[in-house]
Amino acid sequence: MKRRLIRSRMVLSQIIDKILDINKNRKRLSYRDNRSQAASDFEEELRLLNKMAKKQAMLIQHYEAVLAGQEHRLPHLRGR
Repeated sequence: MKRRLIRSRMVLSQIIDKILDINKNRKRLSYRDNRSQAASDFEEELRLLNKMAKKQAMLIQHYEAVLAGQEHRLPHLRGR
C-alpha cells in the first residue's frame, strides 16, 4: 500500500508539472499565428489533466487513510 501511495504522489507531481508547462505555453500564445486552435488544444489537455490530478489526489487520500488505520473514505475503491 505504501508503494501505491508513493507511486500516486509521483504521478500527481508529474501531472502538476504538465499543467504548469501548459500554463506557461498559454502565455506565449500571443506570438503564434494559429492562436484559437492552440488555445482550444491547451484547454482540452488542461481539462483532462485536471481530471487526472483530481483522481490521483483522491487515491492519495484513500491510501493515506488506509495506512493510518482509518476507515475507508472512498468505498468505491475498496475492491482495488
